[in-house]
Amino acid sequence: MRKTALGALTGTAALVATLVGTTSAVAVAAAPTCADICVLGVRTATHPTYDRVVIDLGEGTIPGWTTSEQTTPLYWGEEGSQTQVPIKGDSYLKLTLMPAETFDVNYQSTYTSPRSESFAYPSLKGQALVYSFEDSNTLGLALGPHTSYRVFKLTAPNRIVIDINH
Repeated sequence: MRKTALGALTGTAALVATLVGTTSAVAVAAAPTCADICVLGVRTATHPTYDRVVIDLGEGTIPGWTTSEQTTPLYWGEEGSQTQVPIKGDSYLKLTLMPAETFDVNYQSTYTSPRSESFAYPSLKGQALVYSFEDSNTLGLALGPHTSYRVFKLTAPNRIVIDINH
C-alpha cells in the first residue's frame, strides 16, 4: 500500500512539476527593423455597411498617406514607372504611404501578404501592392460601386485603416 501511495504521489508530483514548474525555451522572432516603419501586410473584411482594409505596420512613427480616386487601374511611380492593379473594378483608390518600407535594413521583405488579391465584397473587389521603392509604397484598391471612404490610423499595434462604404 505504501509503495502504491508513494508511486501515486510521485506521479502527481511529476505531473505538477510538468504543469507548473517546467519551462521550455521558445524562439521568438525579432521584429523587423526598417529605416522608417515597416509595412507588414494587409488584411481585409466585409461588414454590413462597409468593407475594411487594414495595413499592418511595425513599430515607430505611423507614416503619412495620400489618396486619390481614379477610373483607370494604371499607376505611375515617383520615378515614372507604370504599373496597374491586376483586378477589375468600377473605379480605383490609390493610397501612398510615405515614409515606410517593405524591406528591412538587411534587405529582407517585411511584407507578408500576397502582392494582389481579389475579393467578392460589395465595395472592395481587390487590393494590390502596385509600387514599392525606397520609402514610398502604393496600395491600389479595385472598387465596386461605393459612395465614400475614410482613412484613419490606429495604434498599439500600428495600423492604417481604409473603410469603403457600401
